[in-house]
Formats: sequence, C-alpha cells, structure tokens
Amino acid sequence: MPTTAITCLPAGRFIAAEFPSGNSYLAMKAWYSWNSPRGRFRNETIAKPLCTIREMKSLIIILFIPIIAFGQKSIQKSDIEIHTQLTLLTVDSTDVLEFEASMNSLSKLARRTKLKEDYDWLLYKTDSDQYLIVNFSNGIKDALTLKDYRIEFQNQKVGIEFEKIIESIEHLGITSDRNYIKQMVLPWSTVKQISVSEFPLAEMIEYKIKANKIDVFDKEIRKLVSILKETKYPYPLEGNRGSLGAYSTMTLVWFYNDIIEFKGVKSIDNWMEKQNRKEELQTIIKNINGISESKKVHTLTYKKELSY
Repeated sequence: MPTTAITCLPAGRFIAAEFPSGNSYLAMKAWYSWNSPRGRFRNETIAKPLCTIREMKSLIIILFIPIIAFGQKSIQKSDIEIHTQLTLLTVDSTDVLEFEASMNSLSKLARRTKLKEDYDWLLYKTDSDQYLIVNFSNGIKDALTLKDYRIEFQNQKVGIEFEKIIESIEHLGITSDRNYIKQMVLPWSTVKQISVSEFPLAEMIEYKIKANKIDVFDKEIRKLVSILKETKYPYPLEGNRGSLGAYSTMTLVWFYNDIIEFKGVKSIDNWMEKQNRKEELQTIIKNINGISESKKVHTLTYKKELSY
C-alpha cells in the first residue's frame, strides 16, 4: 500500500470488542476484513469490524456522521486527504519467524500478480516488537474485506495460493491489540504524501483528547504546522483524526530516515531553538498535553518485504 500516504486517517467504524488471546484467525481477520479505509494500539480496547456488509456500513456511516462532525466544526470535507486503517498485532515470540515468512509470501504473491494498488498495505514493526498494518482507501465505503481480497486474488488466478497463506497464518499465536480508522487532515500535515522509501522510519503519537477540547487541539496543531513550514523543518508531519469508534483519538506521525539526527541535531526542539521558536513550540506542546487524557508513542520501522 502506498503508505507513502500513511496518513490517511480513519473513518473508524469499529466498536469495542476483544479477541480471545491467541486467536490468530480473528486477529488476522480483523486486518483482512477491515471495515474501514486506508491511511493509527495496545492492550486495551480492541476495535472490531461492525460487519462486513457494505450496506450496513453505509447505514452506520449515516448514523454516526453527526457525531463525528460534532466538536470538529473547523474541519471541512475538503480537509480530509485519505482514510487509513490501523491494525496493531502482537505475535507470540515462537511464531514471529513463521508470521513474517507468511506475510513475505503474501507480499511476493501480490507483486507477482500485480495486484491493483487499491489492495496495497504497509507493514511496520514497532519498538515493542509488535506489527502495525496500514491499509488505505479514499472513503469509508471503499473499505476492503477478506472477501474483497479473496475475489481479487481469485481473479488473478492465484486463489489457491492465497488461501494456503491465510491458512498458514490462522494457527499462529496472534492477538489484535488495536484496530481503528483514521483520517489524514491536510491542515494538520506539512505534506500530502510520504515516500516510505525516503522516510522508512516513523514516530506515531496518539493523543486521546477530552471530548470538549477537539477544537482546541485543531487550533494548536494548525499553529504547529505553521511554524514547521515557516522554519522549513526537514521531517514531514502527518496529522490524523480518528473516525467512528475512535473519534477522540488524534494521531501525529513524524517521518524520518535517520534516528540519530531525528533525536539529535535535527530534533524539533533543537531546530526550533536555532530558529528562536522554541518557546512557541513548548507552549503548543503544553497546550496539547493539557487537553489530552492520555498519550502513547510508537516508534515504527517500515518492513518493505512484508508490505505491498
């Protein structure tokens, strides 16, 4: 998946649910039957697809649109660039090699058959040895399900190979820790698209914003993007808002290619200090933290051989 635009924040349509520990079939199905589009988590609430029927999805979208709009009046439809579905998986240590081998086989099969770009995905490994799968779409109605993938691989005359790979994954110890959709918000981002080849590393920060403070978050992030552009900060930022099932979760994703520089000489603190904007930056960060109920940080490494 062209994660190059990893940022497609979700239009989530998942509700809280839990997959029995080690139930790899359900965990992987949470990815393959994503009810939401393209594009981000841990041991807490797990978002489970509401259903795999597109008609039902449409109904859910209609019912929840008013909720999504509430408290985010400053975000217009034209501000949304793309939808991203994030699925965070924990794989038993004894099954890691087999999981990666199966995902590598799936990636090779997709490349060999030149699967349509609509079916691409990005896979990242986190600093806690989990796996984040990113799937993209232009809208909620475009969300892909397991059935969609199965039909597409069958159309490419490799349906049997696809099923064998899925079967090899089903018996593994895999748990879905988080699954939701986010939407990339252009006014919260310094770029429209990201090249994972150029920036294979990322730091994803998830903020759970207080219900009545979303507009404040919007205001502060716009200020942040403004000073990033004005000072020509070298590392791109992608801002996302959670959709159905996670609309209080706001995500900032920094993309970079050298962790030593990103954390050192070119860290945002050092950069803004040289530009005499550090105090302004610290005020923005303080304001964001002040309206956040929780904050999670994930360090991600793009795994090209497991992606498509």
